[in-house]
Amino acid sequence: MQELKDKEKDDIFNDSPENVLIKENENENKISSKKLYIIIALSILLILIALGITLYFIFSEDSNTNDNPSDKNPTDEKQIIIKAKYSIDEKNKSNYHTIFYHTFNNSVESIKVNGVKIDQINYSLPFNDSGIFELEIIFDKNLINLDNLFYYCQSLEEVNLSDIISHEVISAANMFSGCKNLKKVIFDNFKAENLIDISNMFSGCENLSEINIDVFKYDKLKDIYGLFFNCYNLEKINFGEFNTKNVINMSKLFSGCNSLKQIDLIGAKNFKTGNVIDMSNMFQYCKNLENLSLDNFDTSKVIYMNNMFDSCEKLEKLELNSFNTKNVENMFYMFSDCINLTSLNLSNFDTSNAIDMFAMFKNCKNLVSLEINNFDTSLVEDMGEMFDNCNNLINIDLSNFDVRNVENMFGMFKNCTTLSSLNLSNFETNELTEASYFLSDCQNLTILDLRKFSTKRLNNSNNSIGFFEGINSGGILYYNSSIFNINIIDGWTNIDINN
Repeated sequence: MQELKDKEKDDIFNDSPENVLIKENENENKISSKKLYIIIALSILLILIALGITLYFIFSEDSNTNDNPSDKNPTDEKQIIIKAKYSIDEKNKSNYHTIFYHTFNNSVESIKVNGVKIDQINYSLPFNDSGIFELEIIFDKNLINLDNLFYYCQSLEEVNLSDIISHEVISAANMFSGCKNLKKVIFDNFKAENLIDISNMFSGCENLSEINIDVFKYDKLKDIYGLFFNCYNLEKINFGEFNTKNVINMSKLFSGCNSLKQIDLIGAKNFKTGNVIDMSNMFQYCKNLENLSLDNFDTSKVIYMNNMFDSCEKLEKLELNSFNTKNVENMFYMFSDCINLTSLNLSNFDTSNAIDMFAMFKNCKNLVSLEINNFDTSLVEDMGEMFDNCNNLINIDLSNFDVRNVENMFGMFKNCTTLSSLNLSNFETNELTEASYFLSDCQNLTILDLRKFSTKRLNNSNNSIGFFEGINSGGILYYNSSIFNINIIDGWTNIDINN
């Protein structure tokens, strides 16, 4: 015990000032070393954390890209794969059959026939057998133009476009034009949001009975001219979200769709017409169309309405109260051959820019009532055959017609067999150069006023041949012999206001 105490005592006494200073320095060095280790450790930890965050975002972006192929960069898109079925009959099995349009030869990467890859890529193939052949055609992923792709491939029966997901494709005009045996088109996952032109895409697809165009839901479309032109057997169109917001051309859109009985354009919520310029021939030859509601049509920019309803033979009524026609120039054949229309109210039509009204109501055989008394015809040049064969019209009010610029009145009232009176006292025809068969076969006409009607520019009798042909006797005619030099009607009371 004493030795321990002595040792402790010696230690105390051994803590001289020099020894104490040395010990303090040693302690400070130890503390500094610990701080340095801590700083280094924290720095490494921060670096690891930053690296981890960076890697997280990198892998996260890769994962999102893989999960959403439609969001890929166009250069990462997969190839354009189209699956198609071709029907080859016994009679033509040895012939070469067009499987795609020849201009695409250099864009095709491979072709499989019934699952077997063929060595030679060619737009036309011999199948050497009859039956159904399934083809898989792989195109270059950078293809931007599908125009004419299957043009007149008359053996094509079914096509699947579900594998087309492309940011590059901008046009598919005439893609299936003339594929008269095409019966089915499968779109499903089809996506081409930059499509501008699908004009004539299905024109001449005579055996297509139903089509879903819901996939064309993007607002880049500008041209849908003749989209279903001459699809004779088409009975049903599912519009869905079909978007026509920026479409300019709708000419011949449904022309020749003989089997369509109705077209639901009211239910097609994205079917917009506010930018359309051309509606000519839009419903022409829709011979079985029974109902057509166009209340949602904005026609304020339309210039061309010629043949718009031409030969809609089963339409009994047509409400066009919402139509704005202030910019329309062409109205020729607009309602021609609407043989079951009984009345037509066009009192809201602004025709101040109309130039051509040739055969506008021709062959409207059952038309009894026609409201056109507000027509502004001051710029019209052609009224030839305008009312030709409207043989149930008893009266037509043309008191507001300005015909000073009209050059052609050939057969204007020809075969209006029920017309009893015609007041054309306001008709100043100083520019008229053709008036043959003007009133031909208006057999029940009894009162006719032509007091301002001038024939001075009718160069010869050939331009006025048959003017009064087929009119029964017993009527009254008012005319001015100083400007009217056509032989007057035999058996009529002819009153010359010049005397």
